[in-house]
Amino acid sequence: MNDVSRLAGVSRGTVSNYINGLKVRPAAQERIENAIKKLNYVPNAAARTLKTNRSSYVVLIIPRVDTPFFSELSYCMQQVLKENGYKMILCNSNSRPQEEFEYIQMAKTQKVAGIITMSYADIRELVPPDIPLVALENKVADFFPLITSDNYHGGSLAASKLYSLGARKLLFISKAPVKDVSQIREQGFRDYCEDNKIEHDRFVAQNKANFVDDFRYFIESEVTDKKFKYDGVFSDSDEYVSDFWYLLQQRKIAVPEEVQLIGFDGARVYPRQQVVVSSIKQPVTEITRQAFKSLQQQLIGKNNTQNEMYEPLVLPVSFIQGQTTKQAES
Repeated sequence: MNDVSRLAGVSRGTVSNYINGLKVRPAAQERIENAIKKLNYVPNAAARTLKTNRSSYVVLIIPRVDTPFFSELSYCMQQVLKENGYKMILCNSNSRPQEEFEYIQMAKTQKVAGIITMSYADIRELVPPDIPLVALENKVADFFPLITSDNYHGGSLAASKLYSLGARKLLFISKAPVKDVSQIREQGFRDYCEDNKIEHDRFVAQNKANFVDDFRYFIESEVTDKKFKYDGVFSDSDEYVSDFWYLLQQRKIAVPEEVQLIGFDGARVYPRQQVVVSSIKQPVTEITRQAFKSLQQQLIGKNNTQNEMYEPLVLPVSFIQGQTTKQAES
């Protein structure tokens, strides 16, 4: 900072104020910025955290990054944090509690500003009261905010849409274990079918690397005279619907003419991608904005005590038309 001070012709205190986000005169600010660029000065983030007692890093923990939904979620979260002056540390837990525990410990050690997590482990005892935390999809504890999509209505909406488009024998498919939000999505689907006396069934593949083989064997067992037993299929994931679609095509079963398919998430691999799989879309942008809003309330000192009890914030989902369902008659 002494070098920047000399080159800019201002006091060391003025440089310190600028670096720590305090107000300085516009002319001095311009000279400091020019000096920093010329000297290739890089602030020490750890030292700044000690000085200001405020970190600019937020940890995002998600189960995986190699799906369109989690890719879109992490991108949108990074943009929201950047807009508000924070940087994101992305942690992929692989849905393994031990890895999640390690990331929580890292966050505590580094004294990050806060944590946003899609947690599948019991971490409530690991998170100290002075670290703001927001949970996505799965509740960590009543004293941490929870942001989630309306998963139950999503399952109900899928069944309703399949039936309105002419499907009469419905099937829910997934991979074991069906729990947490997946279980809620299936329950919404089943309740709608039972309330409306719609014939329905379920098939869940084993939790193994080659689980798609289970889908293949199931399809083969339910095909008679080249016709599949079910004409409407819903899954808690676009990923499983895509697998099922491919296997139906291999058996020369036409989608959506003979079998209609609806998934869950509605994310895209890239922004210009046309909708391929009909799906129940989660409001990813709104999820990230509400997550940061809840985090910010804790960062500025509002509702940051573990005596506060939070009600989950449930965001609406919507149906998006793709190639795997018929067009509704106008």
